[in-house]
Amino acid sequence: MRPDAVLTAVPEAVRGKQGGRPRKRGEVLPKSEVIGRDGRRRWKTCDVTLYGKREHVHYKECFGQWYRACGTRLLHVVIVWAPKGAIDLRVFFSTDAAMSVEQILEGYAGRWSIEATFKDLKQLFGFADSQARKQQAVERTAPFVGLMYTGLVLWFAQRAHATTLAAPPIRPWYRHKRGSSFADVLRTAQRVLAPLDVLDPRCGLDNLNQLKPRRAAPSRGTLRRVA
Repeated sequence: MRPDAVLTAVPEAVRGKQGGRPRKRGEVLPKSEVIGRDGRRRWKTCDVTLYGKREHVHYKECFGQWYRACGTRLLHVVIVWAPKGAIDLRVFFSTDAAMSVEQILEGYAGRWSIEATFKDLKQLFGFADSQARKQQAVERTAPFVGLMYTGLVLWFAQRAHATTLAAPPIRPWYRHKRGSSFADVLRTAQRVLAPLDVLDPRCGLDNLNQLKPRRAAPSRGTLRRVA
């Protein structure tokens, strides 16, 4: 949320008859940045897991409407003090006012891995180049791409990450690299599949056609027909 977003309270219910349309917004509340810099309101603290690390967070909270963006919904607004960043006050909110501060902050941090996955699927795995137009095609393409992505990541983590094929290219300007990205996973898969000629007839499915199907054993209680 913008620190200078206009917040309003929920309008009070009017007793009796009222002419005209009922109010959608209540009284104007102090903005988030004003609440954060108000020395009369003390900071609260909590411990949350953000991006894989346990952090001790200072926060203030309030409830109100952000009518311009969310309409008349009641929001749970959390103002976080971040002295290490370029912006010392960061504001988060949830449309579920019953969520706790820990759930809001950890839920926001958890979105990063999801957004990074979509980025990899679109920019590196070709999901953005899909020519699907019909609803059934879209519903089939998206799960298939996600399944292939998951399979490659699991294969890399369980089998390939410790092999020489997974070694990243030498980049003198990038010596601090420690982890592996999805680009590394794709590069390793390309190295493994490079010697394979998919157009070679010997790589066909003839071997599968030669396999005889196994007959299922009769279950107990099954009657056999005797000629």
